[in-house]
This record gives sequence, C-alpha cells and structure tokens, in this order.
Amino acid sequence: MKVPPTLSTVLGNLLKKPATNPFPESEPVPTPEGFRGKLNYDVEKCVGCRLCVMVCPAGVIEYVPEVRKVTFWLGRCVFCQQCVDVCPVSALWMSDEFLLATTDKYDDNLRWLKEDEIEGLKKKMEEQKKAKEAAKKEGSK
Repeated sequence: MKVPPTLSTVLGNLLKKPATNPFPESEPVPTPEGFRGKLNYDVEKCVGCRLCVMVCPAGVIEYVPEVRKVTFWLGRCVFCQQCVDVCPVSALWMSDEFLLATTDKYDDNLRWLKEDEIEGLKKKMEEQKKAKEAAKKEGSK
C-alpha cells in the first residue's frame, strides 16, 4: 500500500519543533526594518491640511474643524502608510508597536485626540486668540 504524500508530511511535522514564536511565553521577535506598526501623530506639527483624510482608504482619519486637526480611529487602520507618505510636515509616522489587540474597538490605545483633548485644544486656541487681540490693542496705543 502506498502512503499519500500529505500523510508523510503531516507525520514528519509532528516530530519537528514549532516554526512560530511562542509569543506569550517568550519575548516577541524584533520587528524588521520598514515595519509598519501603530500610527503615531504629533498634534503640534499638524497644520490641518486634510491630505491624510483624502488618501486614507479605510476611513481612519476624521477632520475636526473646531481645532483644525485630525483624529484617528486606529481600530480601522490597515497600516498602508499612505497618510504618512502624503503628510507635508511629517506629523505622522509608523512605529514598530504591533501589540494592539483588544476586545474594545474604542480603546484609548486605538484613538488619537479624544473628546477631552479636543476640548483642551479649543480652550488653548481661544486663549491664544485672546492674547493676540490683547497684544494688538497694546500695540495700537
């Protein structure tokens, strides 16, 4: 009787060590050069040009007109890096962080510019506007 080739492969693999990294029991493997992990965002650098919003194929990025910044829902991200490539001021970059698993798609780890941060930016912008107006009044005296 002839042994099917798949059976010999299965039996051979039963005796080999696993080819994968037993991650929870050991440290994760180092990420290779050019790895596209979690998207990072520098709010201060962002100029609100909305180019990233236009190129995002997954609808991850939303524009917040009150503060002229963008916010991200990283639970939707496909890690294509198109937003990073198009950003004119380098406010976006891909990290090597890949441990993003969660059961909550609204987890704070997967969100940039939460509601309280947006409110803080609004207040900061109002204070800066008042300071500029006060400086103009003093300069015109």
